[in-house]
Amino acid sequence: MSYNLEAIESRRMKEMKNSTRTRQQSGHFHVYFRGNNKFAVFYNEADYIVFLQKLNLVAKEYNTKTCAFALMDNHVHLHLITEDLTEMMRAFLIQYSRWYNKSKGINGKLFSTPFSSSPKYSSLLVEDNLLYILSNPIKSYICTNPEEYKWSSYHFYFNNKRNPLREYIDIDTTIVENIFGNRKALDNAILSYNADITETGGSHWSFTPDFEIIKHMNSILNGRNLYSLDKDEMMFLLLSLRKDKGATFRQIASITHGSYDDIRRSFCHPK
Repeated sequence: MSYNLEAIESRRMKEMKNSTRTRQQSGHFHVYFRGNNKFAVFYNEADYIVFLQKLNLVAKEYNTKTCAFALMDNHVHLHLITEDLTEMMRAFLIQYSRWYNKSKGINGKLFSTPFSSSPKYSSLLVEDNLLYILSNPIKSYICTNPEEYKWSSYHFYFNNKRNPLREYIDIDTTIVENIFGNRKALDNAILSYNADITETGGSHWSFTPDFEIIKHMNSILNGRNLYSLDKDEMMFLLLSLRKDKGATFRQIASITHGSYDDIRRSFCHPK
């Protein structure tokens, strides 16, 4: 099956405009949100796991089905079927943000907006959205195959015995499995959806993905809280991210929740 990505993206933009006027509450939805100021959100396994656990609990409370998800470093994509979208998402985001801030010893807004959503009115748009979500790690140049990325619902479909996330969240797999029939067909659809990336992406892989930079940062912190570092320790961390992993100024700002201008100045005029 081929995908007219321009036409689909045009429909997606129209949905986004409509969703900002009056948010629909019932049906299939693409739900998406990102860290405040595009900051990274997920730093370790606990951040991902608690996200899934709390989403699972709230989804059950509001009779909501989670059909697909992709948790990226600084943003999230969900495919939900629900009757009460706003209240369900509000309850979930409040619970997760409270846990997150308490665990990090910080205050403030975790996500840039409460959430964005676009309803999916047809089977074609549902199929497109599922592929869009499941292919997000490939689109972000984190992997070349969806199986390589841990924090997505890809691992739930077709009775995957090696699924590492089954104990944290229940996924309704019926829609994906009914549409694609078997894992090989799903894989082919995801790779076909990303053909423009996978066929020409060789030159892109010199870019260091955020998750690798976060992993390197965590190894330096060695269990310490990022927000407990003094100025000298923070500068050492920034230099290491830049020198050892080739992190861009924007990546460093996102991952350390710092100002892009301040980060840039600190390298141009180190104190």
